[in-house]
Amino acid sequence: MNEDLHWQDDAAVPRYRSSAAARMVNIPVATLRVWERRYRVVGPSQAPSGHRLYSSQDVRRLVLIKQLVDQGNGIGMLARLDTARLQAMVDEVAGVAAALSAPPSAPDSRPDAMRVLLLGSGFTPRHVHALQGVAGAHIVAHLGDGADTELSARGVQADAVLVEVGALHMDTAQRLWRLARVVGARHQIVVYGFASTQVLESLRVRSAVLRRAPLTPDEWASLLHDELRSWQSLADATPTLAQLAPPPRFDADDLYALTQAMPRVACECPQHLAQLITLLGQFETYSADCESRQPADVTLHAYLFRVAGQARALMEEALATVARAEGVPLPAPARAAARGEASAAEVTS
Repeated sequence: MNEDLHWQDDAAVPRYRSSAAARMVNIPVATLRVWERRYRVVGPSQAPSGHRLYSSQDVRRLVLIKQLVDQGNGIGMLARLDTARLQAMVDEVAGVAAALSAPPSAPDSRPDAMRVLLLGSGFTPRHVHALQGVAGAHIVAHLGDGADTELSARGVQADAVLVEVGALHMDTAQRLWRLARVVGARHQIVVYGFASTQVLESLRVRSAVLRRAPLTPDEWASLLHDELRSWQSLADATPTLAQLAPPPRFDADDLYALTQAMPRVACECPQHLAQLITLLGQFETYSADCESRQPADVTLHAYLFRVAGQARALMEEALATVARAEGVPLPAPARAAARGEASAAEVTS
């Protein structure tokens, strides 16, 4: 116990200057100063020399904020949260990412209907009747919004959670996000009476659909229908794609060499193909980045990453076909294979 108290006291001791703290957090010193001045993310002490000094607790808080900013959360919203809440958000995102990184289910195991969980006492029998009338949706449960909701939801599998709540607080938003993880839902529709901008922003960055109460049963049914369309389009399209496209076949030097080696008098098809390959490769990388930074939309961005990769591979094959027709040699397979191994290592790192 005494050792724990000593560690806590030691963690609060100011000892790191701005440059050292910024280096540990992996942000520029200028960014750290802006965060302090504009958002008051931490309150460093000042040494007699005039230098700002940060404790280990300050650095830990900054690291959490940096992680959450990188995942798409707004710095203004994060600055108002205590360190325990920041840690909870990081843990939640890590848990969701781990769950979503598991191998996808076989196409024939996908449910025929979107499984919907209703949460809250605001759903009257008329609301439930209207929602049950939405073709392609199946209500699997209707739970209250008490403290035991997460326990009651264990064993329930849902694709979407529909929530009706009067006052929406930060702890409520966090509880909803945990509940979505418990039931496996990637879609949330939240209808609320009152909420702060901070709370709403925390839900928006997780791609929740937000509406002000009250909503009529028909309006609820319309919201569910729109969300169902999004779920259905991805569910139908994703199984038709291979899990991963082959690694890039040509790099920038290869593309330049191939286009320069082909006759340019008849048309500029090789140049156009090279441009398409470059753009598709860039979008492939962009989608992979979005997939890692936006956990709530990971399914959509994983789909776009795979589509872009397949399209890029098709264009590469088209360029290779044109090159063979023109008698232009292709890059050595050993070189392409080495690039493929490097690309695979980057994806898994």
